[in-house]
Amino acid sequence: MGVKTAVSVAVAGVAAGLVARELVREKRGTAGDGRHPEGWKAVTVLGDAESFGSGGYPEPLQRLRDALEIRTDPAPADKGFEVHARVRDDADVTDVFGDEDPEQSLRAALRDTKQLVETGEVLRGTPRPHGHRPVTLFGAAVDEAEAEATGGGVL
Repeated sequence: MGVKTAVSVAVAGVAAGLVARELVREKRGTAGDGRHPEGWKAVTVLGDAESFGSGGYPEPLQRLRDALEIRTDPAPADKGFEVHARVRDDADVTDVFGDEDPEQSLRAALRDTKQLVETGEVLRGTPRPHGHRPVTLFGAAVDEAEAEATGGGVL
C-alpha cells in the first residue's frame, strides 16, 4: 500500500468516526454527559472503604469538603467501593470554588482522589514525560481529542 493510499484511508477513517459520533449524539438527544438528576457524581475506587474516610479525605476532596455531600457504598462484586459526591444546595460555592465551575472541580477532585487512593499519586498525561513530539496528522487528532475532553468524559 502506498503512502497516498494509507493517508487516504486514515483520513476516511477519521471522517467516519466524526460522523458516527455526531449520529450517536443526535440519537441520544444529549452530548452524552450522563448527568445525574440530583447532581451526584461517582467513581469506583479499588481499595479499602474503611480507611478511606478515617483521618479525613484525600486532599482533592478535603479542600472541597465544606461544600460537598459525600457518601461511600460498596462496589458491585466486592471490587472496592464507590465514592459519591455532590455540591450541597446550601453551600457557598464562591468561598470554596472561587471562579472555577463547581461541577468540573468536583469531577477533577473525584478523579484525582481515585488515583491517589489506588496509586499513591495523581497521574498526568501532560506535560508529556518523554518531551515534545513533532506534529503529525494523527498526533494533531489526539491533541484535539485531549483538548476537547478536558474536564469532561469518564471520571
